Amino acid sequence: MQRTILLIALFSVLTLCACQPDTESKPKKKSENETPVVVVVNYPLQFIVESLVGPEFEVLNPVPPDANPETWLPNDTMIQTIQKADLIVTNGANFADWVKKLSLPRSKVLRTSLSLKDALITVPDFEVHSHGTGGAHSHAGTVAFFWLDPALMERQAEAIAQRLIDIDPQQKESIAANLEKLKESLKSLSQKLDQLEAEYPGLHWFSERPVYQYLARRCGWTMHHLHWKQGTNLSKSDWDKLNTMQQEHKIPFLVWEHQPEKERVKDLTEHGVTSVVLDPLTVKPAQGDYVSEMQRQLAQLELFLKQRQTESSKSTN
Repeated sequence: MQRTILLIALFSVLTLCACQPDTESKPKKKSENETPVVVVVNYPLQFIVESLVGPEFEVLNPVPPDANPETWLPNDTMIQTIQKADLIVTNGANFADWVKKLSLPRSKVLRTSLSLKDALITVPDFEVHSHGTGGAHSHAGTVAFFWLDPALMERQAEAIAQRLIDIDPQQKESIAANLEKLKESLKSLSQKLDQLEAEYPGLHWFSERPVYQYLARRCGWTMHHLHWKQGTNLSKSDWDKLNTMQQEHKIPFLVWEHQPEKERVKDLTEHGVTSVVLDPLTVKPAQGDYVSEMQRQLAQLELFLKQRQTESSKSTN
């Protein structure tokens, strides 16, 4: 009898244990108080995300301020941080080297170029070239600087907003309202580009590499990239190529991403080409934000074109 009672008791204990939840075999859910982390690959995407969210999200741009976001690579510690993020917002078009080299969880990656498939510009004569000390680098044919056209930046923002809402549905109304505010702020850039297109139609420009094609298309302008390497002396064939393109398309300008060397500017002037700087803002500006800095730069570009127009008028009179 006692043996029977012991067996019944042991069976009851085993049954009770089997009914308990297996806390170790199931993945732990993120705590309600834990802040979701969103990683971005460049400043324009950082600007978009920060415009859409508040302190409910942590926005991480892992690229140091003095590094090139196209060629920068993270260390082991940063790789672990990136891989643990709730969302990794990439640019697409092979913009950032580390995105291609890291093993990233697909479910967490948002490639914003996928929302722009119908608007992407490909350049047939891409080639491997260098960005400063970053080493050889190629963009694989598709121009990656979508945000230079405000309409495309809006579409990037819409795609990002939807993924943020998926992560935290409780923030849906707030994110949607912030998206509308962001679109409103981009209208000033669109209006300025409309003005420049109307006042200076059909312009042809030189650039070192394919960067400004989306902005140029927005204004009805044409960019001709030279594939010049920074810090290297130009060969006779480089200058011959410039002269041939210049004569064929009547190109009087070269737009630079950053302030060029004085000697290079002087050489271009002797070839009848004037230089102007328009930073694509892949890194955060020292002052202001994306919209305010683009407003400043477009106003500067407008002044440059007016001065050139005045000089051209004087020379023909």
